[in-house]
Amino acid sequence: MSRRHKGGHAEEHPDERWVISYADLVTLLFGFFIILYATADANEVKMEALARGLSDAFNVGVNEGQSGSSFFDGGTGIIPERNEAGSIDFDLEQIRRLVEQEASAAGLDGQILVTRDQDRIVIRLADNLVFPSASADIRPDAKPLLAIVAAAVNQTPNEIRVEGHTDNIPLATDKYPSNWELSSARATAVLRYLTEQTEVDPGRTFAAGYGEFRPVANNLTPEGRALNRRADIVILYPSAQIAGGAFDGVAP
Repeated sequence: MSRRHKGGHAEEHPDERWVISYADLVTLLFGFFIILYATADANEVKMEALARGLSDAFNVGVNEGQSGSSFFDGGTGIIPERNEAGSIDFDLEQIRRLVEQEASAAGLDGQILVTRDQDRIVIRLADNLVFPSASADIRPDAKPLLAIVAAAVNQTPNEIRVEGHTDNIPLATDKYPSNWELSSARATAVLRYLTEQTEVDPGRTFAAGYGEFRPVANNLTPEGRALNRRADIVILYPSAQIAGGAFDGVAP
């Protein structure tokens, strides 16, 4: 007859503790193979976006006990919008890298400029690359440039403002009585191309014509006027200025 311990307790088996370590190892291996599978067809921009998403998911206040708010707005399952100060610098680098890679592959190096201001990222195209003189008709050879712009702005869900700008030389034609009409027509032409011919969501885009009144260079020289005749595609981060105060950047 088997002997019992005093008090009737069952014997412990310390030699079976290896089961816990084995289960941990299996779990780690499972996670490792999931990561391998997910990265089998890696895209650098998408992978860095994934890393940012994972970082955001694991660093929300509710997980760290910092607040009682949920990561999802009102429990609806809708992730908050990303028009925030914390992502503008990251997005700038991703967009700049994508533009440089795509422009180089298309033989269009140096024809798209990417800069930032306090609350926006600016993708700039010289108007002579996109439009004939005094016209809002997009050149056929500008369409690869606009395809690159579309891929860049689709890296974020933010609102997009398409801007038309001119130099200060007066314009008076039957179709465009002033630079106001020309700049507005050019902005609208670019916006329509991005939303109708590429995959840019029209629900987050709008156009603005600024005429000659937002120059980036001196209009006294031909070179300066050429820089002022431009189309800007602006990715907006309205909360960046409110939440973060001043940022160092390049004016649009």
